[in-house]
Amino acid sequence: MKKTIFKLFLLLLLKTSLYAQDAKEGSWRGEIHYQPTGEKLTVIPFTFTVSYPENSNAPVLNFINGQDSASINATVQNDTITVPMFGFDITLKMAVSKFDSDIMNGYLIKHYNDRKYDFKAVYGAPRYVIEQEEDVIQVGSRWNMKVNVGRPDEYPAVGLFEQEGDRVTGTIMTEVSDYRFFEGKVEGNELEMSVFDGVHSFLLKGSYNEQEDRWKGELILDEGYSRPWVAEQDNGAELPDPFEIVDLTGKNIRPDLKKLAALTDQQIDPQDYEGNVLVVQLMGTWCSNSQDQTRYLTDWVDNNSDRDVKLLAVNYEANYSPEYGLSRIETYKNRLDIPYPMILGGPLSKTKAAEAFPFMDEILAFPTLVFIDKGGYARYVHSYFTGPATGEYYKDFDQRFNAIIDELTQ
Repeated sequence: MKKTIFKLFLLLLLKTSLYAQDAKEGSWRGEIHYQPTGEKLTVIPFTFTVSYPENSNAPVLNFINGQDSASINATVQNDTITVPMFGFDITLKMAVSKFDSDIMNGYLIKHYNDRKYDFKAVYGAPRYVIEQEEDVIQVGSRWNMKVNVGRPDEYPAVGLFEQEGDRVTGTIMTEVSDYRFFEGKVEGNELEMSVFDGVHSFLLKGSYNEQEDRWKGELILDEGYSRPWVAEQDNGAELPDPFEIVDLTGKNIRPDLKKLAALTDQQIDPQDYEGNVLVVQLMGTWCSNSQDQTRYLTDWVDNNSDRDVKLLAVNYEANYSPEYGLSRIETYKNRLDIPYPMILGGPLSKTKAAEAFPFMDEILAFPTLVFIDKGGYARYVHSYFTGPATGEYYKDFDQRFNAIIDELTQ
């Protein structure tokens, strides 16, 4: 009798281990693994939650970075949970371990550059262990940073942080936009912060040198790709104003809008925009800052549909072909519910993106906005985007964007 019961138990255990299990509802610690050949594993931690809508076995995942959170519907086939990462050409695939329902394993796949990274998730584990200690080193609220320090392509940056005990959140602004929402902790004189938002998988590591009164460390941006940095507290640290990098004061220059389209059947007729202010967005579907700006513009159009303003997005793709570019535009528009036209500008190139605008040899960053008045003259350029993670700078962008529209529509 005991042998029979034992056999039934083993059979039940075997059947349980062979068939897929649903991911548990609740909070998970996710990890993207960077492990270049022969080098130490780098873990990019993040937090997400799993929930199930009523009468559905397909979960909703909510990705959390500091003050930011974003939800997306997953699909389930056999034992695989597939998560299309927002509007990006990136997929997260995972499955619950057949031996431990608190573990999921899988891959983050970046289709546009054919790269795949190991992924692991642990149920109930925190992103970082936060003790809320009071007697910890203070990171400060604003840093004057140099990234790639000591190298020919060194560039300036500004760190914006908030600290509560040993928990630290914030972002890094550069002249090619911000690195979105970091979250992490300080322990002793060591700082570690991470971000994963579907496309960015970044890790900021550093230590404080009391004698030099500055921080220094490593910014890990991809597998085998990192940049050294140094920083010091500086409440006056600023980057060039993105509205003032290109000065069109006193200039009357009409952009050649026909040069914006890579494909003949998408070419722009300037007459279609006569009597309207036109805002041209030079962007890429691969770029998280472009997506932040696209969400802003989508909301703006929804709330200002009665104004004499038209928007046009021009997409430049890293993995370019006409077929791929058009497919990305269709997916991007559908997933973000974009109400304004998008056309294909061509392969990723800052010089190509500027061809329609005689006053620029190249654009500084994706995304870039060009404001064109009702007469067809370019009046303002916004050269990089300070997104929601930048707080006061994002609010300033909103105020100045609307001020320019008010000026040009009078």
